[in-house]
Amino acid sequence: MGRGEGARDGAEARLAWRVLVDDARPGAANMARDHALAACPGAGSGTVRFYRWEPAALSLGRNEPLTVSYRRLLRERPELDAVRRPTGGRAVVHDGELTYSVVAPLRALGNLREAYRRINGGLMDGLRRLGVDARCANGNGAGGAGGARPPDPGAGPCFLEPAEGEIVVDGCKLAGSAQARIGDALLQHGSLLLAADQGQLLGQGNGGGSRDAGTGTGGTAGSEGAEPPAGTRAAFVTLAEVLGRTPSWTRMVEALAGGLQGRLGGTWARGSWTARELDMAMRLEARYRSPGWTWRRAQ
Repeated sequence: MGRGEGARDGAEARLAWRVLVDDARPGAANMARDHALAACPGAGSGTVRFYRWEPAALSLGRNEPLTVSYRRLLRERPELDAVRRPTGGRAVVHDGELTYSVVAPLRALGNLREAYRRINGGLMDGLRRLGVDARCANGNGAGGAGGARPPDPGAGPCFLEPAEGEIVVDGCKLAGSAQARIGDALLQHGSLLLAADQGQLLGQGNGGGSRDAGTGTGGTAGSEGAEPPAGTRAAFVTLAEVLGRTPSWTRMVEALAGGLQGRLGGTWARGSWTARELDMAMRLEARYRSPGWTWRRAQ
């Protein structure tokens, strides 16, 4: 990887970005690893991580209530792991999806809202490289992150509707994201639906519901801007529905990393974990496995 095409002058243009591609791990290990990256920042550097979950898991936002419906889902699907994230946002089932995280010095990408916009813009550009007509939601949903009317933690699952700035196709949510400040670092992570069914979280059984004719079809990149209001359709769409297939993991990682590189600037290279980060992750994993942390907002 070379220098980002969209590099600006300033701190963000000088960041050295490391790309980590991880094996699938349980929820507690994944959240501990994201937290550890933010807790062990490198001067003048940022990290982008791509990963999966094994076993499949329900993740809850940091302050989200554990509602009766979420507990019912866990009873109905005992194979699901459960974990509470260090970030805000709302519930997601991680099963057949790609998760990304971005960690950077707190002000290197601007304020939190600016960082959210730039990171999501990079994801949108990466999806366009895959042939997806991806757009950023215009704010008609539950509100944005990073300073733009954060969603109410009790407002229901993440994929119930797009928040401002999140990634949509034909008005249907394809990727959701959440942020946190951890020390002097920004952590943003989120979920890109590949073939994942969020229908059980949305009270739609095993399916995502019917969509308008033409929704979920592939397309070439359109102009950047707000998506028109959705009609009667499901709240979310998967990459498999949009493209008629799921691209290879390697292809998706390359496309998304390339899109982020263009928006965030700096120098980019594949990297590896440091001993300090792995040690921190091992220690933090106990927190994310703890029932006291996971169930602390039970209703």
